[in-house]
This record gives sequence, C-alpha cells and structure tokens, in this order.
Amino acid sequence: MGAGDTELSSRVTPSPQRDHVLTVLAAGLLAATLAAICHETVGHGLGCIAAGGDIQLLTSIWFRCHGATSLTDAGGAISGLVLGGLVLALPIRGVRNSALRMTLFMFGAISLLWVAAQLIAHPALDRDDWHFIAMRWHWPLVWRPLLATVGVLSYVAIMRWISLLLRDPAAPSARAIFLAYVAATISAVLAGWMWAPLPARSALEGLLTLGVAPIGLLVAAARINTDHSGGAPIAKSWLFIATSLLVFAAFALVQGRGLGPLADCSGSRSAPTERCVL
Repeated sequence: MGAGDTELSSRVTPSPQRDHVLTVLAAGLLAATLAAICHETVGHGLGCIAAGGDIQLLTSIWFRCHGATSLTDAGGAISGLVLGGLVLALPIRGVRNSALRMTLFMFGAISLLWVAAQLIAHPALDRDDWHFIAMRWHWPLVWRPLLATVGVLSYVAIMRWISLLLRDPAAPSARAIFLAYVAATISAVLAGWMWAPLPARSALEGLLTLGVAPIGLLVAAARINTDHSGGAPIAKSWLFIATSLLVFAAFALVQGRGLGPLADCSGSRSAPTERCVL
C-alpha cells in the first residue's frame, strides 16, 4: 500500500461515536425515578396494603403507614432486591435500545446498592426500616454488628457483580455512568425538595439515598470501564428524553409533593408541626 493509499484509508476510517449527553442524563433521571417508585411506592406501599394498613404519607423519599408491620418496613428492600436483581440479570446485549439499556443498568445497580447501604446504615442511625423491624421483634443488640456485616459483604458482592457486567463491550462507559449518576442524584434532590413541609431535609435525604448510597457504582465503573472499549455508545433519542422528563415531572409534582393525610402535616404546608417529625 502506497502513501496515497494510507492517506485515503485514514480519511475514510470512521471516528468513534460518542454518547449523546442529553440522552445519558435522561437515562439517569429515569433510573433514579424508577428506583424511588420501586422502593417507596411499590415496596412500602404494597407492604402497607398487604398488612391491612393505611398509607399516611408517601413522598419521593418518605413513607409512613398506619398499621404497619415488618412486611411494610421490609417492603422497600424486598422490592429493590427482587426487581433490581431481575433487571441486572437480564443479558445486556438483549436490550437493543441503548438508552433503555443504560436506564435498566442504572436502575438495577442503584436499587441493589440502596438495599445493601440500608443494611449498613440503619443499625448505626437508629431509624428507618431495619431499625423499625428490630424494635418490633425485640432483636438483641448483636443485630447491629451482624446486620452491618451482612450489609458490607452484600455491598462488596454487588460491586463485583456490577464490575463483571461492565466488562461486556455493550455495557455503558464510565463517562456515561458518571453523567447518569449526576443526573440521578440531582433528580432525587429536586424531587425531595418538592415536599413543602420539610424541603431541605427531604432534599438531603434524597442526596444521601440516591447520591451517596450507590457510590459503589462509580467505583466499579472507574476500575473496570474507563472507555467504551468497543461498546455501543448511547444513541440520541429525543423521544426518550421527552418521556423521561415527563415521567420525572409527574413523579415530582404528584408523589414528590406528598400523598396521604400527613402530606401537609398540620393542614398548612407553610407551618409544619411535630407531626412532620420523621
């Protein structure tokens, strides 16, 4: 091959495709919204109904049930574990739409890491699901280190599973995961802020739950997949972007603002009382 052939070859060699940033951000937005619905609405909601209780408060990040049982408390974790695990178990290559593939991957990883992080945090914080279960069943104090240990081991195991999945050439790049993660975190903060009685506290809880708890996803991505390595990029899809925005807007404006008798705490959203104490 002569010099002219070499020059021609370099001209026709296609440049590598890049992720469409807005579509990636939309995937993170939708994944976080679905994870919150999975945990709070489906998990705790169905757990409350199955126990014969009445839903008193449902927001993007808070849930309270009158007549709650251990099933109600564990419902969020059960839903996240089952649905998140099923989604991550799907063959990556089997989902042809790159935006949907990205969303499912983010949803599964966030949901599972959320469950494991709860096992670690709740024994130390003396609040939320596993603390309520321990109090109902009068577990001995040894439940704290035991549950935290199970949580740490589970978190590490989930990170390793994610790392294996990211070795697939069809998996999203580390850059795409980082961008989607940022969008997911911001969406959780914004949705939490929509609950008027305690906007700052709800926004902080959204940050901790969907911005800090699944941080292992970023660690796994940084270690394994620093570029596309031949994987398909996230293609542009304005329909997907619009759909994700509409789903998030509906979620934030309806569930984010609070549903149930305790949604406005005192009857005035501008004057919360001790009924807002969570």
